[in-house]
Amino acid sequence: MFNSAAKLQFGLAAAVLVAAVIYGFALDDPGGFVIAMGVFVALVLSALATTGSGALDRAPRYPSVADSPPVQTVTVERTQTRPSPWPLVGATAAGILAVGLAISDNLVVVGVVGLLVAAAGWLSQSWREDPSFAGPARSRISERLIEPIGFPALAVTLIAVLVIGVSRVLLAVPKEASVAVAGGVAVLVLVVFFLIAARPRVGRSALAMAAAVAVAGVVVAGGVSAASGYRTFEKHETGDPAAVNEVAQGIAYKVKSLTVTAGKPVTITFTNLDAGTYHDVAVYTTNPGGTPIWAGEPIKGVKKMSYTTVFNTPGKYSFRCDFHPAMVGTFTVVNP
Repeated sequence: MFNSAAKLQFGLAAAVLVAAVIYGFALDDPGGFVIAMGVFVALVLSALATTGSGALDRAPRYPSVADSPPVQTVTVERTQTRPSPWPLVGATAAGILAVGLAISDNLVVVGVVGLLVAAAGWLSQSWREDPSFAGPARSRISERLIEPIGFPALAVTLIAVLVIGVSRVLLAVPKEASVAVAGGVAVLVLVVFFLIAARPRVGRSALAMAAAVAVAGVVVAGGVSAASGYRTFEKHETGDPAAVNEVAQGIAYKVKSLTVTAGKPVTITFTNLDAGTYHDVAVYTTNPGGTPIWAGEPIKGVKKMSYTTVFNTPGKYSFRCDFHPAMVGTFTVVNP
């Protein structure tokens, strides 16, 4: 049955549709037309939902008191339901999503997943609080769905989330700090489980809230760490000296010693990871000072460049950045 709210929404939808058609063809603006059509679809769906709810505009009227039905007394069971945590979870997920739209795609994923979890939990709670959800129905669902499928899937998901989140943090911090972080997390987990074991009467709601806070903290920390980038892992220079690699990051060279073969072409691949900063690789006879032997083209900002040259005289040399004298290393030319 169409009530006043549904009629108003259908009317607004028709007006928006007409405006969208006029706007799209008159101004030739596809973007505005798409937005207006989205508003039209939203109004139509809202009107259909309002119509399906069966809500009436007003109470029925009768010609006289004699024609009205008798007053019925209905006994209502006074039960108090517990407050739902899902609005808070949904609001938190929406906040993470909003922040992610500004700084990180990873936080966007976290926010979307959080909203889906909040929606699922909210619907589940509403279903459980329905009067038809009695003991037998709860037992059948628990035996056939939650215990054989839900619990294992939830456990695997939580383990994956924790492992991925902690690993992103460990990859983002320096090597020495990663050892301390891993040890601190292990000690914290042991302490928490010890406290839980020492207090066997801890309520399920308290445990669920603590777990939710822990998972949310790990996910946010992992997302922020992934957005900040990982530390660079450089391989030790071995094997064919005809190709060498050097990386500049944090106003320092990653590889402190380079070796090439005298009289043979060598390709030096240089990567600059310092945004907005000039770096280069120049070979000198000694350091500091010395006579320049070869210098590669300077690189500004994050970029990679390869140089091919030949060093004919064996010996010990040094290489450095002409823009930052503190960036130095050992350059060795060996006999073939």
